Amino acid sequence: MKKDAVAYLNTRKKGDYAAQKNQVENYCKYRFQLIEIFHDHRANATPPERRKGFAAMLEYCAANDCPDIIIHDLADLARDMDAGLATLKALNERYTVYCVNNDFFGFRDDPALRREAIGNFVLYMDQYRESTQKARLPAPKQTKKEGGLSIGRPRALNEGQVEALLTVRQAGTSISKICRMFGVSRSTVSKILADHPELKGEWKGAREEPAGEVAE
Repeated sequence: MKKDAVAYLNTRKKGDYAAQKNQVENYCKYRFQLIEIFHDHRANATPPERRKGFAAMLEYCAANDCPDIIIHDLADLARDMDAGLATLKALNERYTVYCVNNDFFGFRDDPALRREAIGNFVLYMDQYRESTQKARLPAPKQTKKEGGLSIGRPRALNEGQVEALLTVRQAGTSISKICRMFGVSRSTVSKILADHPELKGEWKGAREEPAGEVAE
């Protein structure tokens, strides 16, 4: 028996809504009865809890006792990674969240285990967030000049952030979405993956699947 679910889409470009809606409907075909789709457009810089569509979705779920929420992609939840993780954590406390693309949490047929897996992921990421706030790597001696000021550009990511990047890449997240999540360029990601050839893949010439097609 299909379970009732709502979907939330956060689009950035014209035409994204139709493509994402089609993918969500295909995803729900055998698992969920999609009863409502909530949508925000060009709201990436706004925290999810301040968006009209997102707030309307939460109100609907609370009023109609709907426990399942489907999003297009975890990286599309918010442009800022900290905001996205905070939102995922808050949702996971009351609902079961499913991702159409790049869903590495598993347990699609067991909501309790799925929420536990999402909670473990958020906890794992929180540990790195805390470590980046408390620890700052000193600049190498050769990059310092008189007066203690460093020479050259600072590192784009510290060690904790690099570990987090490798984790989401290993889970199958695309290079372009990793760039958005961590706010870095493709060249920065390429340098990090240079020491991990098994994670590089064929991203330079790869293109995303055409709209409406869902990978098996």
